Amino acid sequence: MSPVSKHRKKKQKKKKKPPTNQHPKTVNFVCLQCHEHEAIPYTVVRDFDHMDPGDPSVPPMFACQQCEGEMYPEYYKGVHGYEYRLSDKQ
Repeated sequence: MSPVSKHRKKKQKKKKKPPTNQHPKTVNFVCLQCHEHEAIPYTVVRDFDHMDPGDPSVPPMFACQQCEGEMYPEYYKGVHGYEYRLSDKQ
């Protein structure tokens, strides 16, 4: 072994950071009329958000299976950067 390699420092392993852009598996929606809750897969909500050519300040909404009322997301950050909260709607 050469004298240089004796004094060489060993590389420290870097800690892997968890990805910051992780999204939830589901988005919880609440009916504005009967307050029924439903968990809808995030990918479905995101796809509807991509396909909707309308006003980006309005979140993707679904019809309630109990009363046909509008369902609003408890929390969802849209593809256009808007954040939708049920507490803002009520």
